[in-house]
Amino acid sequence: MNKPNLHKVIFSSIFFLFFIFTMLALLSSQFSDFFSQLFLILTNNKRGYDNIVNLILLLSIVLLFFYIVFSLYKKQGGVIHKILAALICIALIYVFVSKMSDEAQADLALELSSMSIIQNHLSFLELLEKNIIPIAISGFFYVFFLILPLGTLALNYFPDLDHALGRYLEYFRPEMNTSIIALFASSFQPYYDKGNVFLYIDFAFFCVCMGLFIYVFLTHKELFGFYEYTNIVFLIIGIWICLLCSNILAQAMGYYNARLAFYALVFLGWCGEWIYRDSFKQERVS
Repeated sequence: MNKPNLHKVIFSSIFFLFFIFTMLALLSSQFSDFFSQLFLILTNNKRGYDNIVNLILLLSIVLLFFYIVFSLYKKQGGVIHKILAALICIALIYVFVSKMSDEAQADLALELSSMSIIQNHLSFLELLEKNIIPIAISGFFYVFFLILPLGTLALNYFPDLDHALGRYLEYFRPEMNTSIIALFASSFQPYYDKGNVFLYIDFAFFCVCMGLFIYVFLTHKELFGFYEYTNIVFLIIGIWICLLCSNILAQAMGYYNARLAFYALVFLGWCGEWIYRDSFKQERVS
């Protein structure tokens, strides 16, 4: 059984709090007249989820910066780890600073909100141009946090650990707990009243990833421990609530801000995985 560690406990606890907050907001908007606009307000630009994304970006930058400083001071950790941490840190600083500018924030908000707007009158290329940012973000997490790690497990394909590249691929592969939360983030979408063709493609990718996950769950029980099983329960509950509140998600023009916040949490959790291994457990690629 996959044993928990400090990183997994902290990561799962943050996800639990975030999950409860989001599900309560959705259910309140669905069933309460007084709080009917709560989720719509939280998903607006410069409101709840947008600020959560900014906070997670800042936490990720701080985590990576202190890892680089700590590893240099202690003279530990691989060179590749430090280079990767530095590159990610620089990229996140750029994203964070750009996101803070009013003009860039307005453009981003417009693109993220356009995903839920009915755009059946647009051609495929026009849809791609208008929705390029959310498509790129979702595609990144589908490929690197779901399809590749789950697909290789489903095919029983493992990198050759006799070569450095294989060892690095295995070392930086997202843990199952991270993939479960990435799957939940991808499930956060309206299941009917979709506004454009890319939302149907998004749903198709989610179904493929869910199928891969179910197969891996049935064939690789050694990868699942207490926190993985617990987060699977939250995944199932979350999907049912999204189905129940699909009309609220379809009405919320900025619902992708909430999904983006979960994606940001997933990326922070992935960074924390290999930083924890490298800094505290001394499991490094040689």
